[in-house]
Amino acid sequence: MNARSTSPTPIRWWNSARLRITAGITFITAAVFAAMVVFTGQLLVLSAERVTDTRLNRETADFTTFMMAGILPSFESEEPTVEELLRAYLAQQYPSAELLLVGTADQSGTQFTLSRYGPSEDQLFPPAVRSRIQRVGLIAGDDSGEIDGSVSWRKTTVESPAGPASLVVAVNDRGSSSETWRVTESLLWASAGGMILSAFLAWWIAGRMIVPVRRIREAAETISAADLSRRVPVEGPDEIVSLADTVNEMLERVEDAYRTQREFLDDAGHELRTPLTVVQGNLDLMPEDPEGRAEAARVMQDELSRMTRIVEDLLTLARADRPDFLLTAPTEVSELILDIEAKVDVLADRDWSVLPYAEGVARLDPHRITQALMQFCSNAVRFTRDGDRIEIGCRIIEPGEATLRESIVEGTPPAENAGERDRRRLLWWVRDRGAGIPPGEEESIFERFHTARGQLRDGRGGTGLGLAIVSTIARAHGGRAFAFNASGGGAAFCFVIPFVRAEIERGSARGSVDFDDPDDD
Repeated sequence: MNARSTSPTPIRWWNSARLRITAGITFITAAVFAAMVVFTGQLLVLSAERVTDTRLNRETADFTTFMMAGILPSFESEEPTVEELLRAYLAQQYPSAELLLVGTADQSGTQFTLSRYGPSEDQLFPPAVRSRIQRVGLIAGDDSGEIDGSVSWRKTTVESPAGPASLVVAVNDRGSSSETWRVTESLLWASAGGMILSAFLAWWIAGRMIVPVRRIREAAETISAADLSRRVPVEGPDEIVSLADTVNEMLERVEDAYRTQREFLDDAGHELRTPLTVVQGNLDLMPEDPEGRAEAARVMQDELSRMTRIVEDLLTLARADRPDFLLTAPTEVSELILDIEAKVDVLADRDWSVLPYAEGVARLDPHRITQALMQFCSNAVRFTRDGDRIEIGCRIIEPGEATLRESIVEGTPPAENAGERDRRRLLWWVRDRGAGIPPGEEESIFERFHTARGQLRDGRGGTGLGLAIVSTIARAHGGRAFAFNASGGGAAFCFVIPFVRAEIERGSARGSVDFDDPDDD
């Protein structure tokens, strides 16, 4: 079977996120610069047209005012002719290089032309253009127009006291168009430089942005099945930190699943090896006589039963991380205690004592709670003799109250979890009058395959998984399991879980837990 390659896919530069970010920013910048150049160019063109139109209107308005008055400034003639009025008006003007004025006496057809330069040296109004403008003044037609796309003209006709006269005002806006183009060209070059600069900045910024992502990728590449404890660095912008946290949370879930699988395989291989060896040895050395065969069969049956219990316990622990490990439902606590009392009576000949129990409806998994308490009871049976007293109880602990009273604990009470006293909780316990827990093993007895307390009373060995299952059930409910040597002798095994209210309670037993006096038998 060929192993699937786990080497990372190489990043091609033409398909990299950095290039895509740079290209996107550059494209947007180019679009913005192009829109700016077009918009600015249009504004300049409209501004030039508005200036030209204002100039044409002003010249024609001045001509109309002058001709309507019909008076010469020098008073040379009381009744001047149209030609004299035209000549007098043009004599007052001092046109710029881009302005040309053509006055026409409509009745005689006499024309007067005024410009800065003569026809032969005027580059803005060469003879061909002049003749076309003069022809406009002689014929009736449009009042305005353009010549060769650069000369704008406007014609006005006035009925003066001396007779009708016309004036054609022509403006060559080639200079303003050239200036507009120069500004637009400068903007184009500036935009090109800005686009190149933005591309370099975008490349640099994209690189800085991708550095945390690259670090996460490089750290993730170093994580393998042999070492799932490594985590990606949590640094950079908030989005990168959020990504790193998400990746680390995913790695924690993967590590937990992998650890659970590995522990299951290790535990199964370790614990099943012994019963399988016993069964295999008895099969290899099967006696010939019927009594020997019967004894060998009994031993093998016992080992196979133990192996079945181990497999079931390991499967229970392996399912602890599954969402369906707990199936919570509203449960009457008092009825659950009564059910457990009925079940423990058949475990062994012991003096079973159920203390005043809590009353109320809580949301929990009654089957898992029963499984945990039955495991405590089975454990207590193995460390006691016939007729010994075993105590079962459940209390509701209110917020702010201690889970245990120090007077009932021989030694230091087990430490509470942070914030445990801030909420209401259910405390379940089983206490026996056995040999107690060896000092220093109060916590380790909840580990897998750990057995303590010396020789069992019934001579049978356990799997070492029962208390680990109880601890798992308690943690799944959001609580904890613990054990201690009780004052007066014996050991107490407890687990405390939050009291999740399912409906309005009918009553509750309050206060810190207090076991019966061991002398009150």
